[in-house]
Amino acid sequence: MKRFITAFIAMMILTAVAAAQTPAVRWRTTVKMTSPTEGVVTVRALVGQGWHLYGFDLPDGGPKPTVFDFSKSKGVEFTGVVTPSTKPVSAVDPLFKKTLQWWDANVSFSRTFKVTDRAGAHIGLSIKYMACDGNQCMPPKTENISVAVPEFKK
Repeated sequence: MKRFITAFIAMMILTAVAAAQTPAVRWRTTVKMTSPTEGVVTVRALVGQGWHLYGFDLPDGGPKPTVFDFSKSKGVEFTGVVTPSTKPVSAVDPLFKKTLQWWDANVSFSRTFKVTDRAGAHIGLSIKYMACDGNQCMPPKTENISVAVPEFKK
């Protein structure tokens, strides 16, 4: 019986530790060429269950907004703005007591570009973001991503 209780307690502790280490948001990036000189970069935010990723435009005194910085890109010129696949939720956030925008499920962000110099063309991106779960917030975080621009395939 003593072994059972010890094993049960150890399993509960390991489960709690594993749950605490689950990231609030994970990022996946793809680059697809739509013609020999044009393409689209898509960044997918995998939002953990119960968490939400804040929108682009937030009032002062609240959480940090999500910001995409493509300035580290080389050999490309961006022709569009960052466009989310779905509109964010707009509601009063219980932690900040303000009307805020966020995504509470997976969402993709896309931006179109033209290749200006094929040699070494890549997308260099920094994403600054913050996520909360209604009870707690993760500190603002920066994710750095670098992806080569592939050749066009018909």
